[in-house]
Amino acid sequence: MKKEPSFYTDPEAGTIVQVICGGHGEVLQNGGLNLRRLQSNDTEAAHEKHLPVVRRYKNAIRVEVGEVFHPMTPEHSIGFVYLETERGGQRVDLKPDEEPVADFVVPEGDVPIAAYAYCNLHGFWRTEI
Repeated sequence: MKKEPSFYTDPEAGTIVQVICGGHGEVLQNGGLNLRRLQSNDTEAAHEKHLPVVRRYKNAIRVEVGEVFHPMTPEHSIGFVYLETERGGQRVDLKPDEEPVADFVVPEGDVPIAAYAYCNLHGFWRTEI
């Protein structure tokens, strides 16, 4: 079974790192940095603003962050959306002045597994597909 993608963060530096191979522990040490693994949430009291909402159209997937769109201000925003697939994944970086929406195309022979969204204040959110 494929492991969930590994993202690590140093909140003080504002750094987020994705590990392609290995790195499934809770802490990643590199060059004096102690990066902590981002744990994905899949439920919340205010789920309408953080959980990715996935819409499928044949091989196209649209991920909207929140049933009610998540705020996108410099102080509180979604930094990126990640689509996990059986063969890897795809990421779309977002800017505070954009809607929290990401579009993906899944190649023939690949299968989407989950969508993730990263909120700069409330962390990492996951929806299974």
